[in-house]
Amino acid sequence: MRLQKLSLVVLFFCKSILFSQTSVPNPVKSDFSGTLSFLASDWMEGREPTSKGGFKAADYIASMMELYQLLPYNNTSPSKNNTFFQDFNIKRHTVQSVSLAIDSGNNNTILLSPKSEYKVTPVDKSSKKEAGIVFVGYGLSVPKENYDDYTKISAKDKVVLVLEGYPGYKDTTSVGFKKFKKWFPEENNLEETKIQNAIQQGAIAVIFLDVTGNFKPKSTNNYTFDSLENPTSLSIPIFRLSAPATEKILAGTSIQLAETEKKAAQQLKTSSSLLKNKKCNFSIDLKSETFPVRNVIGMIPGKDTSKSIIIGAHYDHLGIKNDSIYNGADDNASGVSGMLALAKNWSASKIKPPYNIVFASWTAEETGLLGSEYFVQHLDLNQQKILLCINMDMISRSAPEDTKQRILSIGTQKEDENLRKIAAAGNQNLQNPFELDLWETNGHTGSDYASFTTKGIPIMTFFSGFHADYHSPRDQAAKVDLNKEKDILSIVNSSVLKFIETHSTTK
Repeated sequence: MRLQKLSLVVLFFCKSILFSQTSVPNPVKSDFSGTLSFLASDWMEGREPTSKGGFKAADYIASMMELYQLLPYNNTSPSKNNTFFQDFNIKRHTVQSVSLAIDSGNNNTILLSPKSEYKVTPVDKSSKKEAGIVFVGYGLSVPKENYDDYTKISAKDKVVLVLEGYPGYKDTTSVGFKKFKKWFPEENNLEETKIQNAIQQGAIAVIFLDVTGNFKPKSTNNYTFDSLENPTSLSIPIFRLSAPATEKILAGTSIQLAETEKKAAQQLKTSSSLLKNKKCNFSIDLKSETFPVRNVIGMIPGKDTSKSIIIGAHYDHLGIKNDSIYNGADDNASGVSGMLALAKNWSASKIKPPYNIVFASWTAEETGLLGSEYFVQHLDLNQQKILLCINMDMISRSAPEDTKQRILSIGTQKEDENLRKIAAAGNQNLQNPFELDLWETNGHTGSDYASFTTKGIPIMTFFSGFHADYHSPRDQAAKVDLNKEKDILSIVNSSVLKFIETHSTTK
């Protein structure tokens, strides 16, 4: 009996070693440079999801998947629709009119101007509401630092007033800065955390206050945004006030913002309070239109087709604005060309992987991660388990401070230490290793990886840095760093191979 068990262990070990020694070549520059240039060419018209250029890009990506002999995702049976496209609809909403007023009683109502005093990010339906107002300081809840702006106040069915930043963000020597900077390194993710906190507390709208005077609103009318046709996540309207409008809304209250910031920064004290006898009235009128869009998804079937590893990147960009084409070479023709290069090499290797390797190109990332969110919404996790999702978003440029062009950001969930070790090992295999920024994605929503983390799916997200050409017509193919992308793809490839090896030996 012992001999039989030993034989099974040896056989299993040998299979693992055999797969780990199997070679799937790392992409070289010629595997992705032409694809990147073509996706970023003027012919693609900036790849806006609902535009002709967006559909041309989808057709091109599908043709490359077919050339590389991938199978359409989940279409291993002739009875299913044989297409690489996952078609769905999004809704495009345009703000027709908006109003925001503060009622202090005794016929004292202040109507704020949408042209000069505030900007609104609405939800996907027209709305008209009246509610009480609560000031919730920074709108943060950080139990590990024993700090919670909502401890002594109820925000249920209220409009919440929120300060920008976090305790001590203006003073790098403060107690607050030293504690909170590590939790909120990125401004966009900090704001999203505040919004989600407000939603969880039952607020019906968020108003961000301006203390610095830096916010200069423009007219909200004709502001356009997209959503899924049938969104499942809860959202609330977001208003951003100018400094003069902030003074108006706080007039007659005991709230002193300078004192509030000081107490929070030095003593970590919250200053939340109800604005007595004040109510907020707002209305938002939208015009909504429906548009078809599509993800493009191919796969290499594995031995166990109930489990998958996803290698993904969004292919959409900003389209044409004011007669300028936003080509989006780094954002994100780089990620898509890298995904296709990996697909090419995995397919050419003729290896039958233990699990499905899914190669996905998401749409509408720039307007809210809509393509990846739709994909995740329609996953049957009882039938198809996603072991890992790799996301590549902007992998061919460097930030200005990266003078050596050798900084690479790789995000994983806090609990996935094994993935960080895999990434670090792959980096050390390079002739010229990167300086790695290994960060935790928990609570962050910066790219398509967030659609998967909400479902508890492990992720690795690769990013090479923000540059001066980000979201501008200057993001051109001629400016990308092909050597940097090549090395990043080497880490991605080795990470997939190592993940399969380690997962096979530990399952």
